[in-house]
Amino acid sequence: MLQYRHYQALLEIFKLRPSKESKEFGDLVMFMAQVSRAYPKTMTGFAGEVAALLDTHQSVLEPGLRRTLVGALILMRNRGQVEAMTVLPLFFRLFRCQDKALRQQLFRHIVADLKAANRKTRNERLNRAVQNFMYSVVSDENEAAAKRGLAVLTEMWRRHVWRDARTVNVIASAAFHKSPRVLLAVMKFFLGQDRDADDDGSDADSDDEGGGEGKKPTGPSKEDIYAAYHKGTRSSKKKKQAKLKRVLATVKKASRKGERGGGANGAESFAAIHLLHDPQSFSERLFGRLGKGGERFETRLAVMMVVSRVIGVHKLLVLNFYPYLQKYIAPHQRDVTAVLAALVQATHDLVPPDVLAPVMRQLVDQFVHDKARPEVMTVGLKAVRELVLRCPLVMGPELLGDLAQYKKFREKEVAAAARGLIAAFRDINPEMLAKKDRGRGADLALKPREYGDSGVATRVDGAELLQQALAEGRTGSDDDEVDLGLSSSDEGEEGEEEEEGEDSDLESLSGDEGEEDGSGSGEWEEVSEEDEEARAEAEAQAKAKADGKGAKARRANAGRKGKGADAEDEEEGPSSSGDGEEEEEEEEEGASGSDAEEGSLEASGSGSGSEEGESDEDEEEEEDGGGGGGRRVSKKGKTAPQKPAADPNSLSSLKRRLAEAQAAKKRRRASEEPAAGDSGEAGGEGEGEGEGAPPALPIEAERFLTQEDFERIKRLKQKALVEAALAKHGIASAASKAKKAKMLEAAEEEAAEAMAMRERLAAIGEAKVQATDLVGRHKARKDKAARLASVLEGREGREKFGARSSLKKKKTAGLSEREKQRKKVMPMAARVAQIRRRNAAARGRGRGKNFKGHVRG
Repeated sequence: MLQYRHYQALLEIFKLRPSKESKEFGDLVMFMAQVSRAYPKTMTGFAGEVAALLDTHQSVLEPGLRRTLVGALILMRNRGQVEAMTVLPLFFRLFRCQDKALRQQLFRHIVADLKAANRKTRNERLNRAVQNFMYSVVSDENEAAAKRGLAVLTEMWRRHVWRDARTVNVIASAAFHKSPRVLLAVMKFFLGQDRDADDDGSDADSDDEGGGEGKKPTGPSKEDIYAAYHKGTRSSKKKKQAKLKRVLATVKKASRKGERGGGANGAESFAAIHLLHDPQSFSERLFGRLGKGGERFETRLAVMMVVSRVIGVHKLLVLNFYPYLQKYIAPHQRDVTAVLAALVQATHDLVPPDVLAPVMRQLVDQFVHDKARPEVMTVGLKAVRELVLRCPLVMGPELLGDLAQYKKFREKEVAAAARGLIAAFRDINPEMLAKKDRGRGADLALKPREYGDSGVATRVDGAELLQQALAEGRTGSDDDEVDLGLSSSDEGEEGEEEEEGEDSDLESLSGDEGEEDGSGSGEWEEVSEEDEEARAEAEAQAKAKADGKGAKARRANAGRKGKGADAEDEEEGPSSSGDGEEEEEEEEEGASGSDAEEGSLEASGSGSGSEEGESDEDEEEEEDGGGGGGRRVSKKGKTAPQKPAADPNSLSSLKRRLAEAQAAKKRRRASEEPAAGDSGEAGGEGEGEGEGAPPALPIEAERFLTQEDFERIKRLKQKALVEAALAKHGIASAASKAKKAKMLEAAEEEAAEAMAMRERLAAIGEAKVQATDLVGRHKARKDKAARLASVLEGREGREKFGARSSLKKKKTAGLSEREKQRKKVMPMAARVAQIRRRNAAARGRGRGKNFKGHVRG
């Protein structure tokens, strides 16, 4: 109590001269903060007095004393004696002080305090209060305070503490601060450049969790484990083993955190740009500030990138942004690839083509012409390709024809860029290309939608393929692959495999997966006559589907032989030449008086399939006249041993009959669906079961689609693309297996590329365009010295093959007599006479031997 009274006395004295240095008062305040927890009633107003002193005299206090008072408040806040919203507003106001050490101390404490408050569970009450207060912090006129408040927000986002839309919109409000530095910091946050190492050392408190945010802790090596138990003294081993336990605990903690999804990958659900409340007004206000000017080019370029990213992601209409970028489109412009990347990101299918047409013309005129350098032409062609992928209507046929001619340019990168443009139009609008550029089997019906024509999806993408596959009875994953007959070895093995597959499909339809009736023990199975007939018919249908041509040939031979056969064959003869619908109706009428299961199985197949099944059944099966048991006769005439009749009321027989009835009902429904759209001819001739039937409901309206359904939809899409590729290139029926396999592999690769292109076009607005993606790989130009060095690089050791004049210049012997005479010192008159004699001798050497002089007459 005496110390508290002493503190009150010193406080009153200090208020008279707050700028005076007082180390005694600072030590006393820190002591009172340490013992304040032991006297909660007496020192109730201690924290408020210290906070009021800091708030009132923050600018005149001595820096050391100011940091001491802040440390006392931080100590009481860490102990829970002070509420967060009591001291946090004060700490944010203290960012205005011109004290770097104080700002670093406050920044570390605010980040650590907010992170500790949200460690176990999210403290939404505190988060909401602090974030609402941050609106006033980031709009503070003091640049240092606004920048530090923005740094706190970005750090909380980076540490995955605040990952909500409220945080993003507080940061977005700081973009309209009058300081260009604050604006640039906001732009770097939205561009993802704010993840550099912090110079304040704010990551120090995350070291106890296994390192930085992006590094995953690794376990100890074998050498470390061996050294901890076998090397060193006893005390050093204990230290190594304790350190080893700490490392293992850190690794376990990181693995548990990753499994719970609390790591960086689990919390990163949306990008910051997606969480803007009003992206239209945000982009318009940013563009308005960009139009005023006054900022450096780096700041303007960052604002261009953010505005273009927001426009592309949210598909906004800021039509004045494209003419603004047009003035920066020139090869000599600084960072022109970044400007072109911003132009590409801001383009989408809702932008009117008339607005983009001048920009496209400017781009082509400035970059793509014969006098431009190859590097410039490559950048222009790649930028044009990215533009037309996002807005195909901006390209005209004449301009496309001119750009396509660069596919044979002498520079490899330019030609590759032109071919990339041609390949893009093969996927979006092949009709605009010349016939030689379309490629084989181009789909001329493929065209982009008109401007304003938005495709409204009424069903889940690919659900009709899944519904069709289920209606046709294709339930396995093997049915989702293209079959060209490459896997069939011989007819006997194929028939057995198809029979086993049919039986397994029927058992899966009945819901009996784990039935154990001893059928796989190797003994003869007890099968009744009805079961034997059903299995024989299923086997005949499978064989007929596998070999359609052989079935047609057999039907033709049976028709020719049937002229002299019995009455039953005469009745089947005309039906072989009729259509499939009449055969179904006749079979259904004939089966109306027979057993229900047998009739349903006969009516299940199509016209040709049922006819083949009946013919094969007559050839391969014979009815035994006496007794209820049936027997099977193979093609070779060998009769299987007689099997005792099975109990028709047994569990296995009932399940098998149920599966057969369900499969027959499903096949009949699939065969009736194509006939439902006709004018009712089949319904008038037959029993009229499909008349007035309501249309089938979409499968997604009947039940929820599971993950397996979506995976199968993806496989069915792949199969449809493969079949389309095979139909486009054509495949001969008499081709060899190797050729079929090669064509199938090529079709699968083409289908994979088509699916990848579709996925890219579907999410092309979300993709971020890098400036480096528009630059080709050209060799760097060399200066004159480098070119001369490369020319002389391989000429070492060639001196002896050079000219004799160069050899004379490099001689190492003494001077010749002529050189001595030239260098001899003599009077001028003697030098003149020597020159005259030399010239006269030279003139005499120029005349021929037979020269007689001039003839005078």
